[in-house]
Amino acid sequence: MLTDDQIVTSQALVVATFKSFREDLLKVFGNIEYTRKGDSSPVTAWDVAVEKKLRAVLLTAFPDFGFEGEETGHTGNTTTYWLTDPIDGTSSFIRGLYYSTNMAALVHKGEVLAAVVYDFVHDAVYTAIKGKGAFKNGVQLSVNTKRRSGDLVIYVMSRKQFPLIREALQELQMRTIQTMGGAGHAYGILAEGKIDGIVNLHTTMGAYDNAPGLLIAEEAGAAVLSYDQEVGVNRHEFIVGTPFVVDEIEKSGLL
Repeated sequence: MLTDDQIVTSQALVVATFKSFREDLLKVFGNIEYTRKGDSSPVTAWDVAVEKKLRAVLLTAFPDFGFEGEETGHTGNTTTYWLTDPIDGTSSFIRGLYYSTNMAALVHKGEVLAAVVYDFVHDAVYTAIKGKGAFKNGVQLSVNTKRRSGDLVIYVMSRKQFPLIREALQELQMRTIQTMGGAGHAYGILAEGKIDGIVNLHTTMGAYDNAPGLLIAEEAGAAVLSYDQEVGVNRHEFIVGTPFVVDEIEKSGLL
């Protein structure tokens, strides 16, 4: 049985491990060699190093847990495990753009119970535990519930469908911007009220891309409009945003 203490303690270990890499990551930020994986996405030695260290730390402290990483796959328990994207937005990391983060989510019986997104460039830690709110460096977050049509900014992760999505949302007086960098950065700024929504449709993003940030956004008050039959950690076709944004898009039937 998973306890509250295990959730809190393992989350703290994730934060500490991510923060322990900050100095090293900043030294090579924008100046690092990389290779390409089978899907042509870039990977650096630090993607692997962060993931391996986090796996070792967590499985030493919690041997009954499992671990799943983007770079090294799944180890151990498949019911309770930490899911991680060691460097989300590797392309940004390589170029020295501040859109890259470290991300992880605790999954239990298919549900995401805790999350960490660490913006190592600005030393900003976004955390959430299901039902207990979202925080940035210990300060509780909330999506912006005051903005209305004509003053709304929506990030779009769907690159191929961006023109169609932009055209549709223009009818709702919502300004659309194609995301730069990784998903973690986008979810973080949604949770703290800097943008108003994220469209994540027709992408190839995996659970490690979405699960951490999605919990943080939801715990900050964001609503989710699903476009698939998946639940919990497996959700991958959705729009997330302020309740007003999600309600307006759903009522319009434009997407």
